[in-house]
Amino acid sequence: MNSNGMVRFPSFAAVVMIVINLPLAAQDLDKGFPDSQSLKKTSGSPIFQVLNINNITAWQRSDGRIWGSPNGEPSTIYPKNTVSAIYGGGIIWGAKAYLDPNYSVSPPGQSIRLGGHVRASSRRAGRIIGSGSTATGADPADDDVRIYKIRRDYRELSPNELRTEASDSYQVPLSSVSDAQITAVFNQYEKDWNEWPVLYGAPYVDRNGNGNYDPPPPFSATFTVDSLIARGYDEPGVAGADPNSVADQVLWTVYNDLDPAPTMYASEKLGTEAQATVWGYKSTGPLGHIFFRRVKIINKGGVLVGGQKVSLYLDSVYVAQESDPDLGDFVEDIIGCDTTLSLAFIYNGVAIDRQYKQFGLPPPSVGYDFLQGPRVPAPGDSAVFDLKRLHGWKNLPMTSFSYFSSGSAIADPPGNVYEGALRWWKLLRGYVPDPSTAPNRLYEHPPGVPQTKFPLSGDPVLKTGFLDGLGTQYSFAPGDRRIVMSSGPFRLAPGDTQELVMGYIGGLGSDRVSSVAVMKFNDRFAQNTYDALFRVPRPPAGPSVKVAELDGLIVLEWASEGARV
Repeated sequence: MNSNGMVRFPSFAAVVMIVINLPLAAQDLDKGFPDSQSLKKTSGSPIFQVLNINNITAWQRSDGRIWGSPNGEPSTIYPKNTVSAIYGGGIIWGAKAYLDPNYSVSPPGQSIRLGGHVRASSRRAGRIIGSGSTATGADPADDDVRIYKIRRDYRELSPNELRTEASDSYQVPLSSVSDAQITAVFNQYEKDWNEWPVLYGAPYVDRNGNGNYDPPPPFSATFTVDSLIARGYDEPGVAGADPNSVADQVLWTVYNDLDPAPTMYASEKLGTEAQATVWGYKSTGPLGHIFFRRVKIINKGGVLVGGQKVSLYLDSVYVAQESDPDLGDFVEDIIGCDTTLSLAFIYNGVAIDRQYKQFGLPPPSVGYDFLQGPRVPAPGDSAVFDLKRLHGWKNLPMTSFSYFSSGSAIADPPGNVYEGALRWWKLLRGYVPDPSTAPNRLYEHPPGVPQTKFPLSGDPVLKTGFLDGLGTQYSFAPGDRRIVMSSGPFRLAPGDTQELVMGYIGGLGSDRVSSVAVMKFNDRFAQNTYDALFRVPRPPAGPSVKVAELDGLIVLEWASEGARV
């Protein structure tokens, strides 16, 4: 309370927003999945899990690939229970490979290689066991090789809430959910809570501060979810600087690139393991329109060179968020970037989208934010790593924004050939994906506008700057876009770990352009939450209201329970 007797709230307090829950709609999709799987109880499953704690439904896979759902629908629905916002995408990285710590001797074969995911790839679920000459990928069929999902209040869910969980997980209407499906979802929550793979890298809340994970007691009538904080126990999941600001739902998986099968772009291996943590908060404010994804990339080796397993020294590494947005009708998408926010975003190119219109909604906007880019040495500066402050380093922002568009003059790199990998190497560094033999070329800009590595960086809300969707040589007509937002370069020596944290942001306004404004508002809230190292404010208690009726007058007196005024 200040000197004037007024209560002060944190600077990142949120404007309350209403979550819209609407029936699931049928969609006409142009893409499918030959390997769809559900929550079946076999070794190495589930392969798919869904983050569904708030107003975004986001499917993830155990091999790190974010490309659709078990039944072939898009990976991300926004708002929840409406239609597609993002068809698929993933984290991809590329590097120059060397055999020595001086970064001077290239391996035979390919010197430029790709890791991560772009649509199909040979990355497989499971950690890398060992390192260097002993490194080998875990068997994807093992029971502990799966995507894990926890919700800390799973024991407190009502029958209706469990039914909704099963409806989301099995992609069936509420009326079709079976008792067996409800039981399976509950059992999976319990299994993953009890078997949370901390030893493999899954995050946990070190509430007792001893640097080790001490599993909490089993839940019971006398030990509930509230007991975890009240009695100071560790728990699975994600918290930042405040161990009591815990994510409400968390997914975790680990995958690697040591699969003997060739990759989609015929790139040779890098010997990297990636650990992906995805989390969200149960909220009706801006956090209800956001989820977070942290990816740790570890150089563990195991790459075959001359018949021997080795670790490579990786130089000029760039990491990127790649996305195939399908915002309702995918043929109407346009895109942009905001360099001040390290943000790439998608919005609709026309006023009405027929997919969203059937729900009585204007088209929303969806964005990707590099909340935390890779760290590089920077004496006197500081970075964030593992949700802690690290001195002598800095985090890189988004360093380039690239795109291509199906059927346009800038189309997909060719698949199944190394030429495709070399064109991706151009994209990762902010260049047009021309043939590898052509000189590097920046994207065309409007006449008189200096060329940069950030095309389409105008402001669609203010209608200023370099905008997409104009139907020109430098601004294509609305269509089926792909976006690539990158950060780099950095080095990754054997045994090194890099980390990035992405925010996935939705916004729904009164029309296609105001949706961009709402998305950017929510994005600033995501950035504030990250900058506070995920000290997440909980909603205040409801006010206590007293009503007095006087002659011709009604007097209301209210205050929050326990508030001091």
